[in-house]
Amino acid sequence: MNPLSPVSYNLLSKWTDYFSESKYIGRFQGGKFYRMVFEWPTTEHYVAKIWETPEAHACFSRKNLLKLADEIILLRHERMLRHPGMVRMYRFCIDGEHVGAMYELQASDSVHNLIPKDSFTWLQRIKVALGIASLLKFLHTRYSQYSPIIIHNLDAAHILLDENGYPRLCDFGMITGGIFSNRTVGKNDQVHGCYGYIDPSAEEKGDWSDKQDVFAYGVILLGLITKRIHTEEDRQAHLPSVHEWARREHEASQSDSDMKAFKRSLVHESLTNDPDFDSDDGVEITAMAMKCMHVCALDRPSMKQVLMSLFTLPVVKKHAPFLGANKPLHHLKTGS
Repeated sequence: MNPLSPVSYNLLSKWTDYFSESKYIGRFQGGKFYRMVFEWPTTEHYVAKIWETPEAHACFSRKNLLKLADEIILLRHERMLRHPGMVRMYRFCIDGEHVGAMYELQASDSVHNLIPKDSFTWLQRIKVALGIASLLKFLHTRYSQYSPIIIHNLDAAHILLDENGYPRLCDFGMITGGIFSNRTVGKNDQVHGCYGYIDPSAEEKGDWSDKQDVFAYGVILLGLITKRIHTEEDRQAHLPSVHEWARREHEASQSDSDMKAFKRSLVHESLTNDPDFDSDDGVEITAMAMKCMHVCALDRPSMKQVLMSLFTLPVVKKHAPFLGANKPLHHLKTGS
């Protein structure tokens, strides 16, 4: 494994066209992602991750340094290099108050940005659902003497798609377990996750487990099929989150004598017209998303169960090569 080398903030700025709007991808919990291109000795594509330091808050700079250090340790661990859903770090930046990282990734966009777009097809959405489920199963699996890894702040904005449409997790700011086994998330901690993805029952009881990630995955899965995202503007306007909206829709369907909740599909109408869409897929994915967000964490499925359920979908059986579902190296079936 080659050692990581530092890079200056000036070079990161130059390679992102001085953090131009054209290179901007989106926010993560604590900063911003940018596409970057530089030519040496050939044209290379990367993603720059820049942590923000609010003025007059020097403590943020120290916290950002700790987060970068954690990422370096995590992403250089031999086990993390085994799964394609984990991003690869290329360089890091510690330059005055500026803290950043470079990832080996030619990013098309974030899942958050793609979810509402008509151009984001049903097959592409299923590929993302499979890839994230595979990664979560991988992280939640106990390994040697290490406990399962829990992300805690899983968010569609933290997942970038590579040039082949495969999802890569790009933020680890609240990770616990694994090589960070002595780290915990307490009930009194100020931040428990990302808005719109936080498990209400865990936040209330302070009972943090891998089921919190399962809940957030259910929200992402719902977003993929409903084309719904929860924005900061929605939060400020007190609009219902994706999971709150979905729960109301399901409760309404339960009161309908002609439609049972478990037979209800919440797939966006435009996606049902996709040539690769199967009505059975819509019903099954909706049911799985609702199970992932069950109010009782113990009644939620494991990510292994989620992944195996996704493998039974007609769309996955029919398009396994495109979805990568026939490639053991992607760890979709084994997660090991």
